Amino acid sequence: MNQSVNIYLVLLHYPMTNRNGERVTTSVTNMDIHDISRTCRTYGIKNYYIVTPLVDQHTIVGRLLDHWKTEKSREFHPDRVEALSRVKLLSSFDEVMEDIAAQNGGDKAEVVLTDARPQLEKQMSYSEYREVLKSPTRTRPSVIVFGTGWGVHPSFHSRVDVILDPVLGSEGAGGYNHLSVRAAVAIILDRLSF
Repeated sequence: MNQSVNIYLVLLHYPMTNRNGERVTTSVTNMDIHDISRTCRTYGIKNYYIVTPLVDQHTIVGRLLDHWKTEKSREFHPDRVEALSRVKLLSSFDEVMEDIAAQNGGDKAEVVLTDARPQLEKQMSYSEYREVLKSPTRTRPSVIVFGTGWGVHPSFHSRVDVILDPVLGSEGAGGYNHLSVRAAVAIILDRLSF
């Protein structure tokens, strides 16, 4: 991704959908923290936000992130420390939007949702959105939102400006489609890079 492009990434843990279609909060995983932060660093993402309202999850994730701020970590794993320095742990998507606006002179970010299921409204291909990002007159920040569990709950969709096409495997739209969020982040950021 071009380093001048102003893109942020969010991994939402609420509001998510469970297998029964109910609105739930999902758990943060250690692998998502590490692997997605490294992918974000590789593709020049400004900040990687982990969003969960659960206090216990903040305690656990905060402890993990604190570990990567120590001198010993900097000495033995400087690349990992650099990647994890872009992680911000917040309680709500509103806090994410406020933080991005504060970094961008009050400009509101364009909310870009990813989803494994095709969406008819607001859907855009990767090549189309890459062209939007490449526009020399574009100054608006973008925040790309990834979900966990069985996907972002429909109650979140009113906040969304663009929904990217689903990542489909060799079997196409009717085939197996259950990537880990870590894999989806890497594929999508690569498809948007220029």
